[in-house]
Amino acid sequence: MNDAHHAEYLGAVAGFRESAGWHDTQNTTPAVGDFVSGITAGKHWSGHIEWFSDDDATVVVNVDHAWVRVPVKDITH
Repeated sequence: MNDAHHAEYLGAVAGFRESAGWHDTQNTTPAVGDFVSGITAGKHWSGHIEWFSDDDATVVVNVDHAWVRVPVKDITH
């Protein structure tokens, strides 16, 4: 990769981090409809958030037309 392409890539990554800031800090809970992924009990998963539990400790993720309840703390992306 040449320097110009590398600089453009780094700029794009920095811009993405600004627009999706909760991924860096994990202080803000993601919203319904957000695409997330993570690892729970050694299993990788990814999908869109459908709803939150009453205590906001877990979310239900639509994983290719199936639903998985996972802890919010397990979200990595």
